[in-house]
Amino acid sequence: MRLIDYLKPDRVVMLSGTSKADGLEQLACALIDTGVDVEKEKLTRAVWAREQMMSTGIGNGLAVPHVRLPGLSEMAMALGVSREGIKDYESLDETPIHIIVLIAAPQGQHEAYIRLLGSVADVLRKEPLRQAIVAAEGPSEVCRIFREEGK
Repeated sequence: MRLIDYLKPDRVVMLSGTSKADGLEQLACALIDTGVDVEKEKLTRAVWAREQMMSTGIGNGLAVPHVRLPGLSEMAMALGVSREGIKDYESLDETPIHIIVLIAAPQGQHEAYIRLLGSVADVLRKEPLRQAIVAAEGPSEVCRIFREEGK
């Protein structure tokens, strides 16, 4: 599963603000603004419900909020980059979050959903790749980095 198949420049956000709420809001807007067929309020409610169960800050500056939504027709992904770092994300290793990958999947696609989550964690566990993404000048460069990695 190639992440670049789910990631386009209009779904990459150079995050403004330094709070978890700001970051998640901007990524939800990126998905809605690019045609994901779900109401923004429904998406944000689902994301926050998932965060209440356990923080999706998995460590090493990476967070992967993920939800399954009834009525969604296809999987979608948005990526946010925070150079400054989001300190209130409650990451498992207590480090600031620099990359957030929001995944929204239809309820009936469990296997593909799990594969996409696994691909994100596998690809972004590489420190040099995370550093390149955080240093990128903008969304097009982030996508170029993924294309060059073959991911």
